[in-house]
Amino acid sequence: MRSIHQRKIYILISMPERIIKYTEALKEATDQMMEKDPNIVVIGLGVSYKNGADGTTSGLKAKYEERVFDVPVSEAAFTGMAVGVAINGMHPIVHHGRVEFSLFAADQIFTQAAKWNYMFGGGNPVPIVFRIAVGRQWGNGPQHTQALYALFGNALGLKVVIPSTPKMAKGLLVSALRDKNPVVILEPRWLYGTKQDVPEGIYAEPLDMAQVVKGGSNVTVVTYGDGLVATLEALELIGDDVGVELIDLVSINPVDHATVASSVAKTGRLLCVDTTNGAFNIGSEIIAKVAQNSSVKFKDTPSSLSCPNVPCPTSTALTEFYYPTKVDIANAILGLLGKPLIKKQLSFEELHLSPGLIIK
Repeated sequence: MRSIHQRKIYILISMPERIIKYTEALKEATDQMMEKDPNIVVIGLGVSYKNGADGTTSGLKAKYEERVFDVPVSEAAFTGMAVGVAINGMHPIVHHGRVEFSLFAADQIFTQAAKWNYMFGGGNPVPIVFRIAVGRQWGNGPQHTQALYALFGNALGLKVVIPSTPKMAKGLLVSALRDKNPVVILEPRWLYGTKQDVPEGIYAEPLDMAQVVKGGSNVTVVTYGDGLVATLEALELIGDDVGVELIDLVSINPVDHATVASSVAKTGRLLCVDTTNGAFNIGSEIIAKVAQNSSVKFKDTPSSLSCPNVPCPTSTALTEFYYPTKVDIANAILGLLGKPLIKKQLSFEELHLSPGLIIK
């Protein structure tokens, strides 16, 4: 396993290399699973376009003409239609290009799909996948950058995952399409351009397990989504000798509390990194659960790092101060360990360039 840098971009690559983008990994999983399972259909706004769904469905309409459905702008209607066909044996993938738009279908997602099987005693599954783009995006401002992770994490009856890498995105989508329950895949738009070595064949990633990305013995850092990329960049600043154990949650419903607690029991220190605001977020839930675990003995007070409790600004100058940077994360880690902090000013590009290109 080796790391490749392009400016501040950190991407894990294993040999042999077949480098594809996050969006390409999602499209590949969809294509391969549609080829195997004729019950899989794709439903959403613009999914039949040349660059459909940010490229994640491009070309699928030509290949599966009667199984890719572009729809009118009515999230409640097309999501309800998808839930209906799922109840009747199909396996739809529903795409929402912004998490805010998915809220127009809140009843269909949270009340119908999530609760149907439970209401009928467990014998009426609803096999459906909701792919929802979420979080920061260049210049989208307060109305299209909300990271409503906690809302979905609190929804009973849904499995909810957040792919942090292209490899994880493909494997989680495959697992979601093999599952008989409603699965929500929250896709950080900021990661759509990231690239990684992704296996060409079909493979699955667990829908309910956290991933220990890096082992360490001094401090546990828990994060997910674009927070993982920012944390990997932070670790490049402070080096390996600090002893960070980095955990990617992957799933927020259910949460793999056992993996987190086991790590903190070893390190005695915990930092949670969120790329959403600090009120009622995933990190708060992680800290609360670990604090209730009698096997964990803290060496220092658990800490969290998140966005301020205000909407994300549109302005470039203001956005600069909104999301946790790699220096913020590095200093939060160093602070827990009582080490000197980094006093580095980030350039405009370091703050704002979305992950993407690879230079070998």
